[in-house]
This record gives sequence, C-alpha cells and structure tokens, in this order.
Amino acid sequence: MGLWDLIKSFFKKKDKPWYAKKKYKCPNCGYYPITLDMERCPKCGVRIKSMFKKKCPKCGALNDLDAKVCVKCGFNFEEVEGKRKKKIYKCPVCGYESDSYFSVCPVCGAHLV
Repeated sequence: MGLWDLIKSFFKKKDKPWYAKKKYKCPNCGYYPITLDMERCPKCGVRIKSMFKKKCPKCGALNDLDAKVCVKCGFNFEEVEGKRKKKIYKCPVCGYESDSYFSVCPVCGAHLV
C-alpha cells in the first residue's frame, strides 16, 4: 500500500452494513422508507430494532440485526455474511484448502492456471 492509497482511504466512503442498504415499510404505521440502521421510525417513533430481528440458521432464535453471535446457541453470524458463505479454493491435486485464490498450490506446487 502506497502513500497515495493511504491518503485515499481516509476520504473513502464507508459501506453501510447489508441491513442498512435495503428500504422497508414500517410495520407499525406504514411509513416508507425506513432503513434498518435507523434508531426509530420518523413518523410513529417505534424502535426499529424491536420490530426487525434476524433468525439464527442453527437454532432458530431471534437476534438483534447487529448481533455478532446468536444469544441462544453462540452461532457466529460474521462467518456467514448475509446468506453467503466464504468461498473456499481447493487444490485438485493434493486437496489443500484456502480462503484466498492461488495460482500455484503452496503445498504441492501444482499450477492451477
């Protein structure tokens, strides 16, 4: 990373979490648009986090939208971003697995490209 990249990173807009990008209708009063990163509905004042929850895929417990782990079973929501799992790359020769793409296997030296 060069100096110019470092300077640009300070001025770069930060992405909102996945739940803050989509717009919804308030289930209490019907006001549109609300996003799930808002504290309260601007029209009726109901707390947004009390109306919307995420369901744990392992045990089914309801959790806050910004929860990192399930309150009931401890399932890690950060490993599964949204509904996508991390991509795992596997060497077809020796079976080495990595979460980053590699063109030459670091274990057996096979060229994959």
